[in-house]
Amino acid sequence: MLRNQSDLVGLNRSSLSNQLSAINDSVAKPVPLYNMDGLVEENKLTWFLKNVGSVCQAKYKPYPVYSGDNTGIFKIAKPSTEPVSIAILSDWASYTAESQLVAKQAGIQDYSIHLGDTYYVGNDKEIAENFNTDQGGTWPYGTLGSFAMIGNHEMYSSGKSYFTQLLPYMGAYAPDQEAPTQVQQASFFTLENEYWRIIGLDTGYDSLTGLLGLTPNTDLDLTPEQKTWLQNTVKLSDDNRGIIILSHHQCFSAFESEFPKPAAYIASLLPAGRDIIWLWGHEHYFSVYGPNKMSNGGNLFARCIGNSGMPVELYTTDGGVKRPRNNNPASGENRNLVLYDSRRRQVLNGNIPLGYNGYLIMTLQANTMTISYFDDNNLGEAGRKVLEEKWTIDNTTGALNGTSINDFTINGDQPAELQLSLFGGYLSDAITKEPHP
Repeated sequence: MLRNQSDLVGLNRSSLSNQLSAINDSVAKPVPLYNMDGLVEENKLTWFLKNVGSVCQAKYKPYPVYSGDNTGIFKIAKPSTEPVSIAILSDWASYTAESQLVAKQAGIQDYSIHLGDTYYVGNDKEIAENFNTDQGGTWPYGTLGSFAMIGNHEMYSSGKSYFTQLLPYMGAYAPDQEAPTQVQQASFFTLENEYWRIIGLDTGYDSLTGLLGLTPNTDLDLTPEQKTWLQNTVKLSDDNRGIIILSHHQCFSAFESEFPKPAAYIASLLPAGRDIIWLWGHEHYFSVYGPNKMSNGGNLFARCIGNSGMPVELYTTDGGVKRPRNNNPASGENRNLVLYDSRRRQVLNGNIPLGYNGYLIMTLQANTMTISYFDDNNLGEAGRKVLEEKWTIDNTTGALNGTSINDFTINGDQPAELQLSLFGGYLSDAITKEPHP
């Protein structure tokens, strides 16, 4: 049965469904095992019971890296003049009815990317339940490729299942091939064409600390292997293409803990003044930030999209409204929060308001990138577009420009609009309110 939002392997790719399947003798797809009840912060006991069997496992070693002719750079298998679609989901693998609906609505795109966190602990069974179609997994594999990143939850069970059960079947696909033509051998990668570079980074491997390995490590940094790869293989300092960084953990936040070291390292590699976009999860809601200055003098535009499968808890555990805690310039902690989605989808158990789950579709065509953000409107076939932004890149100079951002939540069938805060100069005259298309 499905998990409900009361309970929070060898794989083989099927050319017919463009998805993976595992365990050949599996015969039935069960309904989701969990629901949202056991995944909310209030249910600490369920979390403890799920984690307790994994806390003494040593971290998986050695840390996997790329080898042979595989550099970890994956070329987009379409001409840059044609549109390429990429579904990006984070904190999705909860095996709930909500996560299955999000996967269905995201649909089959050219590529799909998971930013990490398989619940509860990312062990063999949970990897199979979410990513193995023979086991009821509903991950929306792309026709040209699919990538999976690692979060802190996969590391609760040492990361072994993620590295050994899932990664060998992630990477670039070709028609009628049962295995990737280029395997995602490590927990980091680059997907690129002549205009854009999408760089997935691993912030999960060193994300836990403490006696039992359950304490968030706010001092986490990129692994030495990743730094070597970024310097010698990716070579950010020598490139004028548009840069989109992906990670599980947030570099900064208006709500929760901050993990600043990965962004500081990336900034050290960038040319002076270069701007980048950064998409992350970990926090289970959708939020958009305006420019935050990096040490190279450029701007970091961040979006948190950790709302794909976990409960989006709108209030704090003491009943207060979950509001930005550090978006006040007078405090010296301004993170330039532009908006966050605080619309109520349902009330769980009569007293826990939950927001919308969602995902994004990124479309690249020549020097233009469109990012469309959707929520799970519970109508089944299609997600509901809530926000869309467009960017262009000049790949001769590296100039990144945001050209428009549209809020589609002003409409009679929606419960409320997105919560807008001060825009701090970011596209303030380009923001428009649009009815749902």
